[in-house]
Amino acid sequence: MIIYKQGKDSFEPQKSAYSTPDTTTKLSASETKILQYLIDNNGEIISRDKLLEIGWPDKVVVPNSLNVAIANLRKAFKTKHEIIITIKGAGFTIAKNTFIQHQIQPEIVSDSDHITTSQNTTASLNKEESVTTSLDNNDEQETDIAANQPLSKIAKIGCGISMIALLTWIGLWTSSWQTPPCVSVNNQQICGNIELLNLNDLPKNLPAKGTVYIDSAGKLYEKN
Repeated sequence: MIIYKQGKDSFEPQKSAYSTPDTTTKLSASETKILQYLIDNNGEIISRDKLLEIGWPDKVVVPNSLNVAIANLRKAFKTKHEIIITIKGAGFTIAKNTFIQHQIQPEIVSDSDHITTSQNTTASLNKEESVTTSLDNNDEQETDIAANQPLSKIAKIGCGISMIALLTWIGLWTSSWQTPPCVSVNNQQICGNIELLNLNDLPKNLPAKGTVYIDSAGKLYEKN
């Protein structure tokens, strides 16, 4: 890239810009071409026709277009002394050595920098993927938990009902092994299938102590 220096000022054709310490002026395509041509041919007088051809190639423009372009360039210079000098009846020129050309090399990115940048980029992407995967996993876990919550409640209710049923069955089952219902007849305790008890059939020799049981056939037997 070529930059033209004039004291602290600089002209960058690639950017179509003329910069002073205070401001940067954007130049038109025609103004850029005219200024660069005058600088490249400094010390020579360039005719108006030639500058019209340089500034507006393959176009037909009024001669005043060149005057406007030169006036705009002089405004961009922001200096009292003439940089573009008018040679009456001949054209325009820029004095020799007014501008110094500088060749600026573009920054070269070394392979190591490229590798480092690639590694950093890869590491950053891996980190983002890790974070995204972690977030996805967390979302999946949360989703699973949320999905399992209703099932968990149903399971708890089912377990509760099962436990109640089981306890009821155990109660009924153990109640059958409890002391059977008993009645007291003449200070005698008779237990068992008392629904079969016939008081008229009670033997008179029932033991005074102990318990008398009546079986499913209605027969009485003693158990001390």
